Amino acid sequence: MSISHNITAPLILIAAFLILILFQTVIFANAEYETADGGGYITVGSAQYRPDRFFLLAIASNISAFILPAAFYIKLKGAGYSKNLKLALPRPKYLLFGAYMFFVLLSGAILINSLMLYAGAGERAAENVLPFIIDAGTNPLYEVGVLISFVIVPAFCEEFFFRSVLAAEYEKQGPVCAAMVTSAAFAMAHFSIRLFPSYFFAAAILYITAKITESVFYAVILHAGYNFFNIYLWDRLSRIINFEQNRTLFIFITAVVFVLFVIFAMNNAQYIYYEKALTTASSPKKNAKTKKRPLFIVRFFKSFLSPTFLAAAVIFFIYINIR
Repeated sequence: MSISHNITAPLILIAAFLILILFQTVIFANAEYETADGGGYITVGSAQYRPDRFFLLAIASNISAFILPAAFYIKLKGAGYSKNLKLALPRPKYLLFGAYMFFVLLSGAILINSLMLYAGAGERAAENVLPFIIDAGTNPLYEVGVLISFVIVPAFCEEFFFRSVLAAEYEKQGPVCAAMVTSAAFAMAHFSIRLFPSYFFAAAILYITAKITESVFYAVILHAGYNFFNIYLWDRLSRIINFEQNRTLFIFITAVVFVLFVIFAMNNAQYIYYEKALTTASSPKKNAKTKKRPLFIVRFFKSFLSPTFLAAAVIFFIYINIR
């Protein structure tokens, strides 16, 4: 079944946005509580939630918003489509590249968040990266709930949706176009203007990782590690830049680390592609009658300016301004 990605692929993004908004405005709103057994709570804005209930709702929202629309889309595309989704198990030979990209992801995100704070967000606490505050209390099961619902499940669901299904559609217009469009979509799905640059950067790094390793599972691992860092480590690290006298040195060191790991990752990627070139048979000559692809700029704007992608952007801007 032939389906134009420019029109239909963003429809699953719109579906994901609407389901996320439904959970945030209706379902989560009816799950507030005053006290929790065994201590512990989740605070979102002025609302407090019982941890076990919040964990279940967080898992349900991720599966409903990302897995179900993506699975429906795969079914719609027909047999054989799954071969384009980078679902191969991670191969050990890409471990070093994955490690380099993980530190590129962490240091880059820290650098972006620090620069935004330094450049004018000083009235906000540096540790406010997450939209919620977690207190697991004395119940050890709550710690497990945090790992499953905020670290593992979102990483798997979001990577399958953005770096697997959505990316497979936009890669028809080239990997650069796929990286830009899916990264913008990922950033919008988090409904935060303040953190949009950080989410966009993270999404681009995750796409590059999945593309080069040919496995979305490497992106899942990096994403889970990034979630773990944001939940357990960022608030402690960010206290350094709450003191103005530490910010310049902290940003400089982070920038140096970022540049170094970008160089390491690029060198390793060059080796990977050199090895692939040696082991891949020469491609057959193109037929003279083969239709030429449009220029990149044409393909890029055709994807970004499709009616359904613009509709997803409109939903994003309306929601962040009315919530």
